[in-house]
Amino acid sequence: MLRRNIVLSGLLLFVLSLLPLTLLAQDKNMERVGDYEIYYDVLPTSFLNPQVAQGYGVVRSKGQGMIRITVLHRLADGSSEPVNARVSGHAGNLAGQLNGLSFHTHQVGQNQGVFNLATFRFVHDDPMRFNLRVTYDSKKPAHELAFIRRLYMD
Repeated sequence: MLRRNIVLSGLLLFVLSLLPLTLLAQDKNMERVGDYEIYYDVLPTSFLNPQVAQGYGVVRSKGQGMIRITVLHRLADGSSEPVNARVSGHAGNLAGQLNGLSFHTHQVGQNQGVFNLATFRFVHDDPMRFNLRVTYDSKKPAHELAFIRRLYMD
């Protein structure tokens, strides 16, 4: 019995030690393209604080989602600087019904950051496919960014 408890405790500790790696892999909303990092967030607008939503010019509503894209340029010294990127694309369900996204650029402070934001309608627990084109350098082709997310109404 004691040996069984020791084995189970060891197995539990092993599984728990892997949990941060699993969460990190699942929570990674970033793609690296050369010296650039493209971050993306998708969430229901009802999750936003009313003042934050007002600052973004976003209406908080059930069934209304938002996507935010931020691009950083990694410098040789390890620091990063925000990039004024252009983003276009669409979101849709897995059946192929598509809706275009209209992105607006938002500046945070003076040279502290910049991001692109778009809103869209969603159905509770229905997977949505996002297909985006992110232009972070006018001398390079746009980066194709595609992913699927589920959103839930609170």
